[in-house]
Amino acid sequence: MGRRTGLLIAAACALLAGSLLIWYTLSGSAPTGAFVADDAPSSAAVEFPVSERPSPPASAPASPTRSAPPTVPAHGNGKFDLAASGGERVGTAGHLVHYVVATEQGSGVDPEVFAAAVQQTLGDARSWIAGGRFSFQRVPAGSASELTVHLATPSTTDSMCARRGVRTKGEVSCRGGRDVIVNLKRWLLGVAWYPSVAEYRHMVVNHEVGHFLGNGHAVCPRKGAPAPVMARQSFGLEGCVANAWPYPDGKTFVTGPPAPR
Repeated sequence: MGRRTGLLIAAACALLAGSLLIWYTLSGSAPTGAFVADDAPSSAAVEFPVSERPSPPASAPASPTRSAPPTVPAHGNGKFDLAASGGERVGTAGHLVHYVVATEQGSGVDPEVFAAAVQQTLGDARSWIAGGRFSFQRVPAGSASELTVHLATPSTTDSMCARRGVRTKGEVSCRGGRDVIVNLKRWLLGVAWYPSVAEYRHMVVNHEVGHFLGNGHAVCPRKGAPAPVMARQSFGLEGCVANAWPYPDGKTFVTGPPAPR
């Protein structure tokens, strides 16, 4: 093949390639088998009709955030602030118990807040008022009363309870004479086997006030039964189910065999 013939063939090929390029550019469509450049953004390379677009990935569920347990001061100064307010009578029958509420200075708990919590428990239809033998009324500081409900730091709880012959070891609460002493540690933290701190608070108030009303300790009657509120639920459930109320259904008192002395 002569040189002139080769040049003519090369020119013809170049003209054909140019024509194809012009046709591709004007038509806006690539011939079958055309490649998308590797460095093209993937968002420009693929576009779905609205009805065929894949659903966006579901957001990962947010991890539940657990607040840190409150800090419990081990010691207070041994002095108490009384709640200045009173409350309505709860219960309509039986002996009316007038009581005051106090929190230890340094506990970090406002006496009015603690007083409202105690009144909520004692005024519940499942509490001691359900039996018809007792009713309660919170009275202001300085008023005549026959019961004081204290919230005390672990150290002060130990000191106050020891004077009444009860060893609390910084962990539990007690009642002695006209005083109920609720341990701040358990009020803030509850115990691991109880459904919630709120339920534990109901239980400890009902339990210690129950002692003031003349009730002794009881034990779990059988596995799976509701625990008597006078059982030592702060130490364990003995196979029973946690129960914060003397009358869980508002009518029937839950009892059990007396605890051995």
